Amino acid sequence: MLVAVLTFVVAVVVGTALAGSGSNASLSKEFPWQFRLAAALRTPVLMFIVIPLSYIQGLRRTYRTWRGGRMRAAEGEAAIMAKHEANVQAIIAKLTAWNQAGRPGRLRTARPSWASMSTKLGSGKEVDTYKIEIRQMNSILRVDKEALTVTAEPSVTMGELTHALMPHGLALQTHVEMESITIGGVACGFGIETNSHRVGLFQESVLAYELVDANGNVHHVTEKSDPELFFAIPWSCGTAGFLVAITVRLVRTKPFVRVRYEPTRSPEQLTTRMLELSRAGDDAPVFLEATMYSRTEAVIQCGYYADPPATAEERRQVNRINDFWQPFYFRHVESFLAKGETEELVPLQHFLHRFTRSIFWELEDMIPFSNHVIYRCLWGWLGAPEVSLLKLFQGPVIRKASCYAHVVQESIMPLHRLTEGINKFDEWFGVYPLLVFPVRIFDRGPLSGFLRPNPKELEEGKDYGIWVDLGAYGVPQRIKDGGVWDAKRSIREMEHWTRENDGWCAVYTDIFCTQKEFRQMFDHSLIDKCRARLKCAGALPEVYDKVKPEAGIADLSAELAAEAAGGKAAGGKSPRRRNSPSRARQATPKN
Repeated sequence: MLVAVLTFVVAVVVGTALAGSGSNASLSKEFPWQFRLAAALRTPVLMFIVIPLSYIQGLRRTYRTWRGGRMRAAEGEAAIMAKHEANVQAIIAKLTAWNQAGRPGRLRTARPSWASMSTKLGSGKEVDTYKIEIRQMNSILRVDKEALTVTAEPSVTMGELTHALMPHGLALQTHVEMESITIGGVACGFGIETNSHRVGLFQESVLAYELVDANGNVHHVTEKSDPELFFAIPWSCGTAGFLVAITVRLVRTKPFVRVRYEPTRSPEQLTTRMLELSRAGDDAPVFLEATMYSRTEAVIQCGYYADPPATAEERRQVNRINDFWQPFYFRHVESFLAKGETEELVPLQHFLHRFTRSIFWELEDMIPFSNHVIYRCLWGWLGAPEVSLLKLFQGPVIRKASCYAHVVQESIMPLHRLTEGINKFDEWFGVYPLLVFPVRIFDRGPLSGFLRPNPKELEEGKDYGIWVDLGAYGVPQRIKDGGVWDAKRSIREMEHWTRENDGWCAVYTDIFCTQKEFRQMFDHSLIDKCRARLKCAGALPEVYDKVKPEAGIADLSAELAAEAAGGKAAGGKSPRRRNSPSRARQATPKN
């Protein structure tokens, strides 16, 4: 009997490994054998280990949300706030002890690196660091349905906020798609939604931060109380202190989103149409995005809040896109390339988390048959693997090899540069689909924070400009063809091009720039000023130290040597400095 069971298990594992080989079957022998073995076994490991563990983790979050709601109802807001205050005092006590001990090691959160949404496997948390535990700070503290605000601790996830807010007809002003992302992560990093062309990045919805600095002092930060620190926190990645609570703006919603799908046939047509829709003022769609399926073909998605269907025709238009037996949303969108312009009604909760099941489109690279109807019906109810758990099963060798076999990159460029950006992404990565999210970036002069826009890119007579986040996630075509892909060269070229075109790269991805180049892309003047005031030097790392790849991922010795010698770093033009107020009048240096 035991032999029969073992034989069956081996047959299932081998069968799923062979069925899931996909692009891994042609991996170049240039990759380490450990990586090729891990790639060969990835599908059964995901199906039988990672996905069930992810499902259990999701159940834990669901229970936590339910328990929190019951506690708020039974014990009242005062009890929740008392628990929060006790958590804050525990952090202060840890920091006080650290200061009294002579500040042994730099401060970090105790959350392991694999548990974050960053692509990095490690970021120095294990070496000479003093860890502060914040994972217990996972409560929604207050929902004010009249003032339209929610106050939450940093470890509360987007999924938990959806479940808490939707029954009241509310949602975050900027509600990030992936359910497991935490509100603290998007507050100290960056968050974008498909309504960002109207309201900007997540940081534009923030009303107040509660921050504990390295000295154990609590700061209640608003735009009025401390404008410098308020605008320095976004993109700071926790380098100014420990976020312990955040208050953000809510919006009233309707139960459905009417989505219009518009196919386009060239990058130029897509760019023109996205510019028209983004600049339509009050007539602009509430939600706006596009998905590119090749260098020429894309589908624009325009969303508008809608009431429940009232007629038989409207009921036929309802599509519950996140039911586990349904095709992945991005594949559903792709069908409109053939069907032409179409409208449908999508339940709001389904729309807000439409990419969770497929991790945008990454799951098909991991489990090539995951969108097959048989898989969806037999296995799809378990959901997708958690990104954090995917990282847990990596080691240093696999992590490094994956950087050169897989793309996760985003470039935020002026929207009028989209056509050129698409052509460049095709050259650098050869990965499809591509994510296209337009976003409004505000110019606040010295208070612009990390993203200080070039004034020439602003809309005429406005204090903002329209940029677009172009994202590539997947296996480069060269890897699928059995070749090798020069990740360092391609990513550094993307970083240079982005800087030279008044844009910014996403810092949760692998960045291959030097610290000097990083400071040329992002304006550090405000965060540097706040860090000096809060005495962060030696206590908390700089942003670059938090987001740079682990040692051994990319050799930048030649680039650093060139910088030390006063020359240009290899891989591109010398970029314009972003922290100069007169940068709009400067000419971009040429090779």
